[in-house]
Amino acid sequence: MEQVEKELKLFKWTNDSTVEVLLNSNNKDSLTEILKLIRKYTNSIVIHYTVNLDSAAKVSIGAKTFAVA
Repeated sequence: MEQVEKELKLFKWTNDSTVEVLLNSNNKDSLTEILKLIRKYTNSIVIHYTVNLDSAAKVSIGAKTFAVA
């Protein structure tokens, strides 16, 4: 999560900027924690679900994607 927050701080936000979250549908509990962090920077969040993702979630900020354990 530290890497995600660091990237959120460094990202150059515009009106068209969004954050995409690919969430493991087997572990939806992490969504609350992820959303608290992202909402500090933007409300433009797109959430997708998938089954059996290797991590709890993958967060895409611009062209970069980070795995969240």
